[in-house]
Amino acid sequence: MRQSTPGQVKEHLESQDLQYQLAQRAVSLGWPTEQVQIIDDDLGKSGISSAERTGFQTLVTAVGLAQVGIILVTDVSRLARNCADWYRLLDLASLCATLISDSAGIYDPRLFDDRLLLGLKGTFAEAQWYNMRTHLTCRPLQQSQTRELALRLPVGYDRLPDGRVVLAADRQVQDAIRLVFALFRQLGSAHRILHYCHDHQLTLPYLTSDGLGGRLVAWRPADFTTIYQILKRPIYAGAYAYGRTQGQHLPGSQGKVRRQRLPQEKWIVLKPDAHEGYITWAEYQENQKQLAENRQLAPGLAAGPAEGSALLQGIVLCARCGRPLHPRYRNKPIYVCEALSQALAQPRCQRFGVTHVDAAVTELLLAAVQPAQLELALVASQQAEAERQQLQRHWLERLEHARYEATLARRRYEQVDPDNRLVAAELERRWEEQLVAVQTVERAWTELQAAAPLPLSSAEQAQIRRLAADLPALWHAPTTTNADRKRLLRCLIKTVTLDSFSQVGFTRIQVLWQTGAATEVTVPRPRPGCRTPQPVLARLRELAATEPDYRIAEILNAEGRQTATHHAWTKENVRQTRIKYRIPTACGPYARQPGPRGDGLFSAAEAAQQLNVSPGMICDWYRRGRLVGEQRQPHAPLWVRLTEADHHRYSGAAPLTPDLILEADAPSALGLSPEQIRQQVQAGSLLAYRIWHNHVWRWYIQRPPQPIPNPTLT
Repeated sequence: MRQSTPGQVKEHLESQDLQYQLAQRAVSLGWPTEQVQIIDDDLGKSGISSAERTGFQTLVTAVGLAQVGIILVTDVSRLARNCADWYRLLDLASLCATLISDSAGIYDPRLFDDRLLLGLKGTFAEAQWYNMRTHLTCRPLQQSQTRELALRLPVGYDRLPDGRVVLAADRQVQDAIRLVFALFRQLGSAHRILHYCHDHQLTLPYLTSDGLGGRLVAWRPADFTTIYQILKRPIYAGAYAYGRTQGQHLPGSQGKVRRQRLPQEKWIVLKPDAHEGYITWAEYQENQKQLAENRQLAPGLAAGPAEGSALLQGIVLCARCGRPLHPRYRNKPIYVCEALSQALAQPRCQRFGVTHVDAAVTELLLAAVQPAQLELALVASQQAEAERQQLQRHWLERLEHARYEATLARRRYEQVDPDNRLVAAELERRWEEQLVAVQTVERAWTELQAAAPLPLSSAEQAQIRRLAADLPALWHAPTTTNADRKRLLRCLIKTVTLDSFSQVGFTRIQVLWQTGAATEVTVPRPRPGCRTPQPVLARLRELAATEPDYRIAEILNAEGRQTATHHAWTKENVRQTRIKYRIPTACGPYARQPGPRGDGLFSAAEAAQQLNVSPGMICDWYRRGRLVGEQRQPHAPLWVRLTEADHHRYSGAAPLTPDLILEADAPSALGLSPEQIRQQVQAGSLLAYRIWHNHVWRWYIQRPPQPIPNPTLT
């Protein structure tokens, strides 16, 4: 026994009872009751295929094992509506001497006449299925041509008793759907809308069953499927569309059907402006184009505006073959045409460095928008205020809806009889749940208000106008992301065509604007290899005059500048770059020029000469921390900084004051007065020097050593 659909199983109970009575007929034909087996596993399943019909598969297995004497059905279409399955069962029945019985009689498949009659009945069953399918599809198709077919409406629409489709009566639902389209105009991506909704805790409506056959509007946090369906459905543009998908049988999937979306030109029925919409049909078409460009690796399309440093991704074309150029980010970003290389193993058509192409197109863009800077400033100010008001309206409507539900729950609780405690307790619990929901919404709205910026003041609006008026500064600002730059490019530029073979050493760039006008510019191609940007080289030349290489690397990294290969700077990178571009340094570790380096440090030999001491003494003072300097590693040259205090403290030729001479031990030891000591020091008869002892400087006087008469004997 079998019924085609779950609806028939639920409603056609007489057909079920008639098929169950076949068991009594088998008993009347002479089979014992214990040998009669009822197979009802295929209830609610179509007979067009046996892939998912376990009951039919069990029957075929039993017939093949010669365990079946007779098969009883009300009609052969209950067994199969597919000739392939039907004739396979007939072959097994004839081999195993199994009889087949329907409401018209009993047949033996081994007899030619019976087999011929059973074959015709099976063919009629398949033809009947085809006719039923034709009738079922023709009527909806006919009704759809005149818009009489009542399609299921999504959230945001209601159907009046006379069949007209109108916007939902709930203003909160309308504003939520309009918010999705407004965010898409602003952000340009369904994923960015999703992140925006999560950041601001926005909810979106959806339809759910009320348990009585009706539909209710419920709210839940925004998800990508809901946002994408709102953007894709043409009904929100006021269009009547039928036949947007087509069923396709999957090979090897046992009869499973996959719904495949059809392109718009293949829709069966499409009638724009059939009813009121949330957006216009032209805006819907632009949205579909934007969604198609956003898809990554879509067949026949270049990748749309996604993350990456290549600003022309998705709109740049090859002048030689006309195919899209794709960005690659291995060593350095490039635009490359590799369609022929991938399809036919031929050499790549063209390749271009991203840096010089994007810079040239950006210069054209900024020059083109100069006359419209004031208008951009006004739009930026209005957009910021409109976004704040839109978000506030959404939350106020959400709060109003929560308070209405709480008020409705209170009214229901007040109308119940207090003595009926079972009902009163349940209504009281629902009222408390609604009150908690109101508090939750109020708390969330308060937190968002505290975190959100206040309405723009006149001074802030003036600042926005000044920023928008200086569009080049806004374009190069660190807060402006590449995604923002790409959206601005696509607002004004339609395509960019690149040509590297017309003029050797130059790239010819042709920009096609959205207005249809074209602009052509030729820029020199950078030489092969990784070249350091000119602003970085200028900064490096400036620092090389006053800083050593390791300090230059630290400063460049702190300023966010990178090498030609987009890496951080090191001491070795700085040294190699200076050598490559012949940039001299005034702070080298082996500088030979007299005087201090660019950073004011002296070599150990020159410092010793100025202080009238040995270089070893300079090294000793540096290790003891008495002199400030640098030595990159052991046994490397030592560089120290000498100040006026250092000269006064360490120089042995410094003038001696009488107070210092009196404090010294020399007067009592030599038997000389301070004035006599000063005179002999100046004449060279005595040597004066200072030693740091017991945290004070003390002067010591001694006679110079006498020369040895015969050095060879010593």
